[in-house]
Amino acid sequence: MEILNTRRMTGPSLFTDLPGAILEVDVPTARQDEAVQVWETNVRRYLNAVGWKNAATLHRKYENGISLYFTAPIDALYAACEVNEAAWHLTVSDMNGTPSGSFGEDIARLKNEITAELNPSILALKEAAQTNNVRFLQADEMVSVGTGKGSKTFDVDKIPDPIELDWKKIHDVPVILITGTNGKSTTVRLLETILSEASLTPGASSTDGIRVNMKTIEAGDYSGPEGARSTLRNEKISSAVLEVARGGILRRGMPVEDVQTAIVTNVAEDHFGEWGVNSLAEMVETKFVIRKALEEGGQLILNADDKGCVEFRKQVSETVCWFSLDPKNPVITHHTKAGGRVAFLDGDQIKYTDRTKEETIGHVNDLPITMNGLSRHNILNCLGAILLAKSLEIKTSDIFTALSNFGGSYEENPARGNFFEKDGSTILVDFAHNPHGLSAIIDMVSQMDAKRKLILLGQAGDRSNDDIRGLVDVAARMNPQRVMACEIPKYIRGREEGEIPNLIKSYFMDHGILESSIIIEKSIYNGVLSALNWMEPGDLLLLLTLDQKEESIEAVQAFCEA
Repeated sequence: MEILNTRRMTGPSLFTDLPGAILEVDVPTARQDEAVQVWETNVRRYLNAVGWKNAATLHRKYENGISLYFTAPIDALYAACEVNEAAWHLTVSDMNGTPSGSFGEDIARLKNEITAELNPSILALKEAAQTNNVRFLQADEMVSVGTGKGSKTFDVDKIPDPIELDWKKIHDVPVILITGTNGKSTTVRLLETILSEASLTPGASSTDGIRVNMKTIEAGDYSGPEGARSTLRNEKISSAVLEVARGGILRRGMPVEDVQTAIVTNVAEDHFGEWGVNSLAEMVETKFVIRKALEEGGQLILNADDKGCVEFRKQVSETVCWFSLDPKNPVITHHTKAGGRVAFLDGDQIKYTDRTKEETIGHVNDLPITMNGLSRHNILNCLGAILLAKSLEIKTSDIFTALSNFGGSYEENPARGNFFEKDGSTILVDFAHNPHGLSAIIDMVSQMDAKRKLILLGQAGDRSNDDIRGLVDVAARMNPQRVMACEIPKYIRGREEGEIPNLIKSYFMDHGILESSIIIEKSIYNGVLSALNWMEPGDLLLLLTLDQKEESIEAVQAFCEA
């Protein structure tokens, strides 16, 4: 019954809208009810003793584990984590009948830690922000009020008296939140382009980095809370579009509140076994935490072709808008009749409708990212982006201009549907790394003529064998003549060297791919070079670059230009 993780929850989460402290603990399923009961008694004893009598306690059970949570002041969350750990240690002692430490000494220590952490200035500034109807953002070393061009940021030890601030100059900018299993980063890029076309200087955070007005200022994965808050504190932006990843939601909760609109692109099986999420239903619930960040009247955009979104919508009270590839989807037809906002594909036309009108946004051939309609997943991404833009009342002409100018280059959308051609051959570079995402890519390339086909892929070592088999099952639908099974050295994550590519090899062989047609490479980049060397005129290469994206793209570009 060990502690797996202890952390602060700073925003709305699976548990509540309030900040607090959470423990993930390893507990056999048979003893979970007992553990919860004993913990509830002990944590209440600690909370009463440190002066937090009004704190609410919550728990969540899952296979061989429990999440234990209680609410706590935002300026004492580190100490709150210590309180939770102390209560759990006492719980384990009580359950095992072993001696525990001195409760009195524990309380004295914890009270000192709480006193040392408390910062009344933070609470005063937060209250003032709420009074003036602007956002308040908190991090370890800084706090801010307002967002974008209307923001003011202060070091935590230099927070001014709120009455000294000119609140007339502090305001918020429109914020869009994007989550889902696949399509998040592409949707962020599409929205950036639309916002820029509408003269709403965008800031963006995603797995690609932090960007201001379409230019990267910080490279790397910034899809977590700190990436979002850093973007929102940038005084050069007048709008923000933020990718919200599953990990950030589970570790810290939502990074910002009172946003105008948010989207769940889709929900598929991915990243199970982390942070107490072990099933698709639990993943859907996790993604839908995003709705808790909406302002009153804010709009939640959902995929009507995604079963998880359709089912969970029954638990949602927020205003919902739907998008679909099928104009006859019952969800779409019912919502349209009710006067709701909908975006859908009608033949080759992309359409939008609301209570007052129906508009044709454009033909799929007008939007380069759809590959003349072959890229169905990118049509879905465009539909979602259209609804997000419409929720901010952006003009149709701006939406169409932005989407018609958004291509598939690496610069526009790195490693997501980047096409290259040479001597009648086609090379597609993509980041697809789970069966759901890869299935969309395979569906697209299956419609493309080619003399021979090659697929290059690897996988992280923290994925289960079943996960890897599932990925290969989808990839094998391509019926490739050559497979490059690549090691990803920095993602081995507990596996033996060569274990993952050999698993990939064996699973492809189960699909009838000849052993002689499967090449194991020591890295993605080496695999790309080998694939390019193999290619002949008329071939199709699908390169899934989970790592070394920039080096791989440079190699492909140099090859095509030679």
